Amino acid sequence: MAAILGKKLGMSQIFTDDGDRIVVTVIEAGPCAVTQVKTNANDGYQAVQMGFGDLKKNKNIKPKAGHFKKAGVDAKRHLAEYRVEVETADGASEEEAILKLVLPAVAEAPAEEPAEEAAETEAAAAKAEAEADEAEAKKPAKKGKKKAKAMEKKPEITVAVFEAGQKVKVTGVSKGKGFAGVIKRHNFAGGPASHGAHFHRAPGSVGASAYPSRVFKGMKLPGQMGNKKSTQLGLTVVEIDQEKNLLFLKGAVPGSSNGIVFIQTQ
Repeated sequence: MAAILGKKLGMSQIFTDDGDRIVVTVIEAGPCAVTQVKTNANDGYQAVQMGFGDLKKNKNIKPKAGHFKKAGVDAKRHLAEYRVEVETADGASEEEAILKLVLPAVAEAPAEEPAEEAAETEAAAAKAEAEADEAEAKKPAKKGKKKAKAMEKKPEITVAVFEAGQKVKVTGVSKGKGFAGVIKRHNFAGGPASHGAHFHRAPGSVGASAYPSRVFKGMKLPGQMGNKKSTQLGLTVVEIDQEKNLLFLKGAVPGSSNGIVFIQTQ
């Protein structure tokens, strides 16, 4: 199962080799840093938490700052979690098995160098590292400042986890349309518009008079339309651009441009 967080950029069109036009939604998907891996041993279930979008330090709060520091990643603006199911063999690391499942496949290793060339390369690298350490040691130490450790590069989820032709579902916040009546909100037919009619766009009768003397919950009535969590199923991945982190999906997805969406395979 693959999943990723992204930002909806808008809609466009793609033309196939046969000349057919495909309407697509363009999504800037990832890269998403893995901020936490939840295991059965520690959390009681298996899941992956990912972060998307950089966050300024002055916008971060202390609890989140500690969370990101523990994960070894920069602060992220948006977080999402999705469950996975991985079976591990005896002695195998559950966390490594989960990461292997959700991260893009690692490219094949290059062909091995001859033994002599490999030895020369290794010796040159060791010599360069020793010279760098010696030069660093000669530098005068500054008071009150500690040497900052280089942050180890953490694994990231990219659009490479998807393939063209896959079916995905996209979750986002739908466009808010404000207060709407039953005709726009629930597709009611309404009454006659001719002369003499007194019933046009009203919802009509909603309950009895004497019993139960109330309106049942869940009735289709006027109210807030849109601006709620919505999921669109059955979308097809048309194309993937790994260099620009773009995902092209056939059809429309919930939300307006620049809205945050969560994409996962069905």
